[in-house]
Amino acid sequence: MIFFRPGVPDVLNGVDPYCENWIRTYRPQKAKAGEVAVVDVEGKTYQGGCRCGQVRYAAIGLSDIWYCHCCQCRSATGHFLAAAGVARACFSHTGKMRWTAISATTDFGYCAKCDSLLLWNHKEKDHISVIAGNIDNTAGLEVKGHIFVGSKAPYYEITDGLPQYDAYPTEGTR
Repeated sequence: MIFFRPGVPDVLNGVDPYCENWIRTYRPQKAKAGEVAVVDVEGKTYQGGCRCGQVRYAAIGLSDIWYCHCCQCRSATGHFLAAAGVARACFSHTGKMRWTAISATTDFGYCAKCDSLLLWNHKEKDHISVIAGNIDNTAGLEVKGHIFVGSKAPYYEITDGLPQYDAYPTEGTR
């Protein structure tokens, strides 16, 4: 089940009023490491897609990137996952996707042709997470920290000095 509207990524269907209001309401100052940025200052449009080019997307106002070490992300990627959030109304895509449920409330979105992992979706949230490795140009985004480190695999250590949280930070990630 897709919770955001497909459309032309370059235009984002003219940007609907909800997206414009979301950007205006949640536009923060640029965050520093350990602080949360809900949306980048300019409300910049980021584009990306899968390996084969069948799925292309546009996202207005991505939040900064977080590294997730939960068991769902580890099983989907073989390691931890880097992702940035976006309001559903500020995301648009073209091309056929397939969805794989990973729990009663979450699923991953893949290109139906080449199986590139593109999205993480929590059905009860007003945003989705875009996999950072599929964003064409991440200029303007920064990594803010690590979440679910209480679930990380024991074969590696986190040594980059970024903030670490056993689950979600109290102040959220978006």
